[in-house]
Amino acid sequence: MNADQKYGALLFLGGLLAAFLYVGIFVGNYIGIKALEKFVWWAIALPVILAVLAVLTIVVWIGWTMLTTPPLDIEPPEQTT
Repeated sequence: MNADQKYGALLFLGGLLAAFLYVGIFVGNYIGIKALEKFVWWAIALPVILAVLAVLTIVVWIGWTMLTTPPLDIEPPEQTT
């Protein structure tokens, strides 16, 4: 197994563990794990906050690009008759 495959395996297992934990937070209260009840709000709020910040980052990047890009000097082609 090469280094890329090891990193891929770590990402796969980490993502799988995070997915099970995320779902477990929501269903934990129903199966009797009361300790997970306090994380339900964060499990909803944190992805929403990150999504909003991601969209705002893209908006800021587009604005910065438009602000710092010099205007194009587009002239119509000369007529040769």
